[in-house]
Amino acid sequence: MRRAAATALLLFLACRQKDPIGAVIHDVAKAAEDRDAGAVVEQLAASYADANGGRAEAEQTLRRYFFGYRSINVSISDLQTFDNGPAAAQARFVVRFIGVPKEIGGLDQILPSSATYHFEVWLAKENGDWKITNAQWHPES
Repeated sequence: MRRAAATALLLFLACRQKDPIGAVIHDVAKAAEDRDAGAVVEQLAASYADANGGRAEAEQTLRRYFFGYRSINVSISDLQTFDNGPAAAQARFVVRFIGVPKEIGGLDQILPSSATYHFEVWLAKENGDWKITNAQWHPES
């Protein structure tokens, strides 16, 4: 059992090194599972913008959502990354979210316990690191 776990860890680390864009996406998912809005925002470019605003709005939204959950599980599937040149990239993936809403103030009656979203994100190099510059998403139909 330990050998299988060690092998899986090595394969995961090898894949992260080969695909730095995928690593950013997985880092965001891990930060979301930790309910750490600051760590998610660290993966966003200073110029980040989406349909709801910029970095500050994204952080505020994340803090509100994370506050409402006791636990969050995020899984990434169908990850496709595209290298658009030395300083630009793109990724498409599906996010499956499962959360346990807090049972205070009726949050457990309002917040969803699961959802699936299709994401498309654009990235650029910022101080030598890949950062997300824009994101679009829609719920699975």
